[in-house]
Amino acid sequence: MATFLQTLSITQPSRVVPLHKATLPQTEFVDSSDDVWVPNGHTSDGELLLACPNPHNPEDAGHGASYPWTLHEVQQSFGPLIARSAVAS
Repeated sequence: MATFLQTLSITQPSRVVPLHKATLPQTEFVDSSDDVWVPNGHTSDGELLLACPNPHNPEDAGHGASYPWTLHEVQQSFGPLIARSAVAS
């Protein structure tokens, strides 16, 4: 009888990816005020940019282009963040 490792054929080693680069499809983040942040691109270093298109407080929406919030900045300013994904729904 073959063991698990004898039947497992690894064709390519797994690649470790930092969390801010490995979001699932349609991931959104909910902050401590229940505002929803959605992916809005990446920095030149690859860090995820987020936008909050519909904040609960209308004054937070502002005018013009959105500030390019990184995941780290949102976590520090509005955290803790909870990630939600359509995959988990």
